[in-house]
Amino acid sequence: MVIDGDVSNSTEEEAQYDFDLFVIGAGSGGVRASRTAAGYGAKVAICELPFHPISSESIGGVGGTCVIRGCVPKKILVYGASFRGEFEDAKNFGWELNEPINFNWKKLLHNKTQEIIRLNGIYKRLLSNSGVTLFEGEGRVVDPHGVELTQPDGTKHRYSAKHILIATGSRAQRAPIPGKELAITSDEALSLDELPKRAVILGAG
Repeated sequence: MVIDGDVSNSTEEEAQYDFDLFVIGAGSGGVRASRTAAGYGAKVAICELPFHPISSESIGGVGGTCVIRGCVPKKILVYGASFRGEFEDAKNFGWELNEPINFNWKKLLHNKTQEIIRLNGIYKRLLSNSGVTLFEGEGRVVDPHGVELTQPDGTKHRYSAKHILIATGSRAQRAPIPGKELAITSDEALSLDELPKRAVILGAG
């Protein structure tokens, strides 16, 4: 273990813990922190909820908000939408588009989901290749050096760690206004079964 640039020769204190570092949350921050710590020789574990494009108290996924339900899917959908204007402009530059050009929303949505599944797998491999132990389930701090892990089947395990890092990030919330139950969050907006004809957006993130 490297502490302030010096290698500690004492293993007596570290031996009483299951891990040097236990990270709760495998988004961008948690994955980076765990891989970096493991690269310096620490024994590291990380936990994350099972994968799903829409997050909740019980589902999430390695890669976190940016990869699964934020930057990446948003850019894929924006890039897909940009082609309509390009097709129209092409006519002014000599392109003769004689056949009707159809758009398949479900195909774009499917390919978006396949891409985030692929990235989820890459993040898992990055952790494994770095020597980080990945647990699937919900982590909860129970004392200064204890984490309780609840697996998807409800089984609970406890692990001890010299250091615990909480990197759970946040989840999209509905604004506390009348009618909020009729609205969706940005999570659902990136996974709609049908392309909406109109949309009203609250918030400019």
